Parts: sequence; structure tokens; C-alpha cells
Amino acid sequence: MNDVSLAHNSGTATLDFRQMARGIGTVVTYGAGDVIFREGDGPTYAYIVLSGRIEVSAHGKIIEQVDEGRAFGIISVVDKKSRSATATAVENSEIALLDSRQFRYMVETVPNFVWYVLGEVVDRLRATNSAL
Repeated sequence: MNDVSLAHNSGTATLDFRQMARGIGTVVTYGAGDVIFREGDGPTYAYIVLSGRIEVSAHGKIIEQVDEGRAFGIISVVDKKSRSATATAVENSEIALLDSRQFRYMVETVPNFVWYVLGEVVDRLRATNSAL
């Protein structure tokens, strides 16, 4: 869990980009069991979970579950390479989709968003290492 999530859980000040992502991105609702993207898919969007829970898996192994306020699918948007994992809604979920232009806008103009993104990438790396 990254510091953003820890700050949120401890009741201290938090970096919560859900409202901004809702306003900038495209909001899509997924039902439990819906696949959001699959390993090998193109890097169309980065995703921020507005509500619900998403499971990220690779090669049939669960890497982690992503709860509301957290992001996933960032690495492929940054490096423009195919998805290395599959993302599936565990429960009904509302997700903000940010295309590469919207994502870059947030990185370049929204204070502390880059730290949020970095925290999410580090979390994903640690979760992947633990799943190996």
C-alpha cells in the first residue's frame, strides 16, 4: 500500500484525485467479472478507481487488488507498450479512464499527481515481485 493510501486510512491529509479524474477523464461502469483489459492489449488508458475493486493478474496469478482512489494501467500509458497484466472488476466498479493526453495533462499541471503516480508504480512493482 502506498503512502497515499496510508494517509487516507490514517485520517490525515490525503492526495485524492478521484474528483479531478472524474472531471477530466471518461467515467465507465464495469460489472463484477467484467474484464477491463487483457495481457497483450494496447495501451489505451490509465485508470483511476472511483468506486469498487479491481483485480490485476498476470500469467494466471493474482498480483493485487486495487481499491477506490487507486490507479492501475499506468505503465503501459507511459511506455506505450502492450499490457503486461489483465484487469478484472471484482465488484461493480466506476472507473475514470484517462487517455495519454489527459494523463500527461494531469502529470504536468496537477500538484503532487506525479508523486501519486510514482507511488502506484512502485506498489505495482512490489506486488509483482511478491507474486513471483
